[in-house]
Amino acid sequence: MSNLRGETGAFALPGPDDAERETRHQVLATLLAAYADNEVPAETASQIDAHLLGCARCRREIDAHRALRLTLEQDAIPAASAALRTRILSGIAAAAPPQRDPLKVASDTRLLRGAASRGAAWWRARSRAARGALLLAGVATITAVGSVLRNAVHDARASATPQLSEVAVPSLPLFGLVLDDYRRVTAHDLPGRSRDLATVRQAVPFPVEALTMSGLRLLAAWTTDLDGEPAAVLAYRWRDQLVLQYVVSEQQLFRPSEVRRAFAGGRLLAARAGEQSMIAWPTVAGGALIVGELPVAELARVRAVAASPK
Repeated sequence: MSNLRGETGAFALPGPDDAERETRHQVLATLLAAYADNEVPAETASQIDAHLLGCARCRREIDAHRALRLTLEQDAIPAASAALRTRILSGIAAAAPPQRDPLKVASDTRLLRGAASRGAAWWRARSRAARGALLLAGVATITAVGSVLRNAVHDARASATPQLSEVAVPSLPLFGLVLDDYRRVTAHDLPGRSRDLATVRQAVPFPVEALTMSGLRLLAAWTTDLDGEPAAVLAYRWRDQLVLQYVVSEQQLFRPSEVRRAFAGGRLLAARAGEQSMIAWPTVAGGALIVGELPVAELARVRAVAASPK
């Protein structure tokens, strides 16, 4: 029987959290093949995305599934041997022809004619629908081109890294609370789902706006408690990294004078602790912070593009 040792070298047994994580891992592991073939619903795919960020075992399984699929797609299907084809043709030739009831044949003929008539009507209707769809597609293409141009202008304006005011985490209690919560959450599977965003918005007394930009995917949303005050948490996947956005009340963000001075000067607050970086900024009726294991400049770039008005 194997034993588990903790960091101190003492023997330890798995706790309830370990058992729960392993159970969840086993459930998601059964879906990895379907996930690799893009055959799971969007909500399930989001949960697996979040799980893969912290599970090397499942990432290896996904790589193996995809490698196998690629191999099968590249291998040619072998042709049947001449002997097999001969046996099949001989069996067909030796089989007695089927006997059909004349009344049944007449009935089948009437059914086929009716189906052919309905099929022709369906095809005419489909042709009309197809012409309408082509017209709508043309309008949609023009709209999409306009949208691409607007996004390109927006990205160009937001490309410059905003001015940052770097602070030490201990100097701002909110930064320490967010960092502790981030480390606690990322040690386990994410507690929410992307569709929970509507519920989160109803649960807190301030607006919660999700970040939106190309390549940034919302994985989950939930509420948490930061020193007795409510906060909303939104989890995103960005370049195979997990990024959390904390949305807090205006009172909680603006309480320290250092924060008020930085925002009054048009600067963002930034901090770094170990492998984690944080960026904080004011919103219309509150405040937001993003934290992740990325350079401060890249988090600032994400905020500049994703949080600015579209």
